[in-house]
Amino acid sequence: MKVVIACSKSWFVPSNYLKKNHQILFIKEKKELTTENIKKFNPNLVFFPHWSWKVSNEIHQEYKCILFHTAPLPFGRGGSPIQNLILNGFKESPVCALKMVEELDSGPIYRKRYISLEGSLSSIFKRLNIIVNDLIEELIVFLPEPINQKGNHYYFKRLNIDDNKIPDKGSIEEFYDRVRMIDDVNYPNSFIRYGDYIIEFNKAELVDGKISCKAHIRLYGDKYNV
Repeated sequence: MKVVIACSKSWFVPSNYLKKNHQILFIKEKKELTTENIKKFNPNLVFFPHWSWKVSNEIHQEYKCILFHTAPLPFGRGGSPIQNLILNGFKESPVCALKMVEELDSGPIYRKRYISLEGSLSSIFKRLNIIVNDLIEELIVFLPEPINQKGNHYYFKRLNIDDNKIPDKGSIEEFYDRVRMIDDVNYPNSFIRYGDYIIEFNKAELVDGKISCKAHIRLYGDKYNV
């Protein structure tokens, strides 16, 4: 089968099984996802494990486009779902394979698999990579009729660099969550400002109510203004 996989983040890697048994056009850049490129390849399915930009109507209306979203939809539509779920106290979440439609993350759902939200973002992405590969393989073999989302929808706000600042007040567990939820090479670290310094944190571990982690210290404004 011919499939397009469009992913703007490096955490997703197609499995050897997918690469061996199917023709794959792998797209990483926004400029590569054009109607001309898709039409030329003429895929059976188009998958979006993680895509940072809006997809044109010409593509998702002409081809069967399936995106993956980690949230208990319709709760958790929108940006930064993993981080927002962690901040809301979720320990696990469904990974939803859903039909791409005009309204963000609102399409009917083909399949779900549950994922633990424990550990660093890098470790979550490793688990997510396995789950998304499995779901792609399943949907290539058999694409069921998707089921409409039910319940009240709630949209998350996409987090930005200012949201990486750790609040002055909170519990040890909240501090730990703030560090681990963006602990991945694709994301800037969480931080606090102390006088003229910015202290960034990663590699956090929480044991017996205490956090151990790596700290990187720089002058305020050296890398980005926060």
